[in-house]
Amino acid sequence: MNRTLRLLTPLLLALCTLRAPAHGEAASAFRPAGCEAHGTESLRTEMRTETESPRTVELRTAAEAPGSAEMRTMTEEPRTAEVRTGAETPCTAQARPEAAAPRRTKAATQRADAAHDGSESPALRFRPDGRFRILQLTDLHYTASARRSGHVLPMVADLIDRERPDLIVLTGDLVYDRPAAPLLRRIGTLLAGKGVPYAVTLGNHDAEQDLTRDEVYAAVRALPGCINARFNPPGEPQGTFAVPIDTDDGRCAAVLYIMDSNDYNADDGTYAGVDAGQVAWYERRSEELERRCGAKVGALVFMHIPLPEYAEAFDGDPARVGFRLESECPGRDNHGMFEAMVRRGDVRGVFAGHDHSNDYAAVLRGIVLAYGRYSGGYAEYQELVSGARVIELHRDRPGFVTWMRLANGREVRRAEYPRP
Repeated sequence: MNRTLRLLTPLLLALCTLRAPAHGEAASAFRPAGCEAHGTESLRTEMRTETESPRTVELRTAAEAPGSAEMRTMTEEPRTAEVRTGAETPCTAQARPEAAAPRRTKAATQRADAAHDGSESPALRFRPDGRFRILQLTDLHYTASARRSGHVLPMVADLIDRERPDLIVLTGDLVYDRPAAPLLRRIGTLLAGKGVPYAVTLGNHDAEQDLTRDEVYAAVRALPGCINARFNPPGEPQGTFAVPIDTDDGRCAAVLYIMDSNDYNADDGTYAGVDAGQVAWYERRSEELERRCGAKVGALVFMHIPLPEYAEAFDGDPARVGFRLESECPGRDNHGMFEAMVRRGDVRGVFAGHDHSNDYAAVLRGIVLAYGRYSGGYAEYQELVSGARVIELHRDRPGFVTWMRLANGREVRRAEYPRP
């Protein structure tokens, strides 16, 4: 008996040390093949300091705000959140039927529908103080599981309340469960309820559920408050479109190029990335804007899969800001998007998602290549505290200021481009 205990003791001690990864800790077992982990111990020490602010600041009591029980999962570890039941799953609740509306003419109904889906949303303009703030959300990987995703939308709501953006850009991998349509509607309803317009492009996972890529975009176009319907009309390739930002007097001030980076190559299943047709589209639109406005219009680009030049930017920029904790996973083929942007000379920054453990911004040949901050929950691998990237343009200055807003309320990684 004693001999058996001596043999089992090391095994029992090892088992006692096992636990689920905490929010912000490594979950490298879920990292996609071919995307190796990076990072030194000093980087990981710096990463851990992002979680040192008092967590109790973020906890809502029932007296402070409704739905506080769901908000608490923002700072819980997966093992704590695991005890929540399916009854608390955000997507289990069905919308109550609304009272019958008075009869309307067909034209009035069409106008109301257009306003509802964003196709008649007001023009995007700089604020009176000259600022325009963008909140980039990426890789929500939203599911119907309370344990994996129950905290995601309350976190997003809190990020919006803190930053008060003028526009939200979602750069792919929104949903990670089926049926996908109710999950998309729940995301859209939350964003519309905040009164902030938003643009959507897809990632490589959005069409892996129960909808094709075209069907996902059709669902996105119908979401309340989504501006895709206005700037990306039917008949055009979906997910790739330009969003102008004007001054109060209607002058050209800036443009955002939202670009679908596709999903997988049909021949070998590797990541696709932006294709040659999209590069040509960008060049045409950039030239058209320059002709119409009489000068090049400063631009930002948003996509899911990063460009192949990201690794070169990180390796070659000693003043880079942020983490690279995994290898970049760009599209297999380089179709020349970066070179086209260099030739045109209008793009100031590119913002991607896809690689959950990277959040850096680095400069290559005058263009900032940056990641957003992983905005999802526990449905996929992560090593960083969830959050969002914020980008702020100014009407009278070139470039932008950017920072991260984390789920625990902290602001980190503030940087100005061009660098002072």
